[in-house]
Amino acid sequence: MTYANFLKITLGLQKTGRDLSKLYDMKVDLLDLIDPYHEIINVALSEIYTEEGCDWLNWFMYENDFGEKDWSTTPTYILIDGKMVLDTPDIESPYGARDKDGNPICYSFESTYEFLKQYKKLKNHK
Repeated sequence: MTYANFLKITLGLQKTGRDLSKLYDMKVDLLDLIDPYHEIINVALSEIYTEEGCDWLNWFMYENDFGEKDWSTTPTYILIDGKMVLDTPDIESPYGARDKDGNPICYSFESTYEFLKQYKKLKNHK
């Protein structure tokens, strides 16, 4: 997947989520109608990324609020041997996840796109 297409998908999901939140605040609940839409997207993404890659993408989008969440007051995690482990850094960090070397991961659209390359199912995808 190209970066441009990655952005179309993720930015589209971000906008849809924000629009749904606004509608929900106005007492319009469309969440049941949106579930099949999310399932279709998840199936399509699972054709590109492994299960772990999809998990990371979902984490970036929904738990990390598309890179906008400030984790400095929230527990952070570190990736060790493919598993997330609770980390207690010496300094406050706005990042929610770091690799085994302490480098932040999945903190922006571009960093997430680059990180997910290792989880591509088909290596010939861009």
